[in-house]
Amino acid sequence: MNYIIVLNWNSERETIKCVESLRNLDNFSNCRVIVVDNNSHKKSYDSILEYFILNYENEFIEIGEKEAVSYNIDHNLYLIRNEGNYGYAGGNNIGIKFALKFESMSYVWILNNDTIVQTNSLKFMLHKFLENNNYGVVGSRLVQLENKSNVQGVGGIINSWLCTTKEIGSDLKINDAINEKEFEEKIDYVIGASLLISRDCLETVGLLCEDYFLYYEEIDYCNRAKSKGFLIGIASKSVVFHAHGASTNKGKSLIADYYSVRNRILITRKFYPNKLIFVKLSIFLVCFNRMKRFQFSRAFKYLKFMF
Repeated sequence: MNYIIVLNWNSERETIKCVESLRNLDNFSNCRVIVVDNNSHKKSYDSILEYFILNYENEFIEIGEKEAVSYNIDHNLYLIRNEGNYGYAGGNNIGIKFALKFESMSYVWILNNDTIVQTNSLKFMLHKFLENNNYGVVGSRLVQLENKSNVQGVGGIINSWLCTTKEIGSDLKINDAINEKEFEEKIDYVIGASLLISRDCLETVGLLCEDYFLYYEEIDYCNRAKSKGFLIGIASKSVVFHAHGASTNKGKSLIADYYSVRNRILITRKFYPNKLIFVKLSIFLVCFNRMKRFQFSRAFKYLKFMF
């Protein structure tokens, strides 16, 4: 059984569209969908609840975060409401822990709510695991939702000297064939908007790291998975349309901007400690640029965290 986790935070329209696309998956009968709400405002949560009641009244169950700890009755759809906003990792971990209670669960698909999947998206990801049982995490070909011929990326690389990231594959079109092995040798991580993780990997590596709140979680997880001997894979025929940054771009918010810089320090300390001085120097330049734009509060927050 495949458990699909969709995290919502004040984005009810995107979440509903995502769930609607999941219902058309080729192998949906072998799937369970867990929508985890990260303590959204009442209107957002109630909109999703109403959608489930109107469309799937006999297929879903609404449960609270505390109730989810012990709940183990099988349903097609679950709506879990968290008591706080725990970020990307914390929110998804609620769903992962819930899925792990079911012995039938073989894979967990972490899927951004601002995505639309093709009917065969999951099938091609599962095929990747059949190629080699050493795969622990497999990602999709993310395609721009706004322009459905342009690829956003098939994976990412990290510059450990600066801890900056770059998604690769953005020069591709939706139907371009690629040599997956070659790309897998290039990438350091698969993009967190679509991650399929095996049960074996989850039980060996553990949950997502909750230190980051937003950004860099998939890099952390892929690093940890590789350290345990798992392979990171690309299922290039698994097409997932993604509204890049839709969940955080409400004006490149202060929060999103802060975590995109702060987490460079966190991940460097954890995985690349000998490069920390270079990352800090690069962030000094970021602070200088923020000051040039009169964004003094942002610059001081970065400096405060570094020291």
